[in-house]
Amino acid sequence: MEKKGPVTRLKEEISRKDDELKELKDKYLRALADMDNYRKRMERELDSFRQYAQVEFFNRIIPVLESFGRAMDNANVENNHENYAKGVEIIYRQLQDALRSMGLEEFSSLGETFDPARHEAVATVINDDKPENTVVEEIGRGYMLKERVIKPAKVLVSKQSKGGNEDVENNRD
Repeated sequence: MEKKGPVTRLKEEISRKDDELKELKDKYLRALADMDNYRKRMERELDSFRQYAQVEFFNRIIPVLESFGRAMDNANVENNHENYAKGVEIIYRQLQDALRSMGLEEFSSLGETFDPARHEAVATVINDDKPENTVVEEIGRGYMLKERVIKPAKVLVSKQSKGGNEDVENNRD
């Protein structure tokens, strides 16, 4: 066995550490490249998903659009307003069904306690018959997509009288 001096041992140790450093640097660069490739693949898949979602949406809405076109064509030909109104009502239900099939749901808020996550109060109304902060009238319906509110309901909210004689207090400024 060959005897090595302290300098030789240190040089060998530095050489081993250099090799280990090169190997770790190579692994790091590969992991970085893999992560970049993964990010790019996810972006492509997300773009593809968005395009598919748009195609599905339009495939459900186009029949409604075509029904409106037929109704408009027939409105000029016939003077039967009752049939025209029924046709528009059918198209409205067809549109509701198409949107519902994509996950859109309307919700009503009458009689509920005001919830800022689901409601937009446009005014308060003095009403001693209902508990304070109860929705007493709906100006516009609310809509949810799956479990998420995408359009809050516009509502009038009850307020207890405090001896004043004002009927409605607007919250819009």
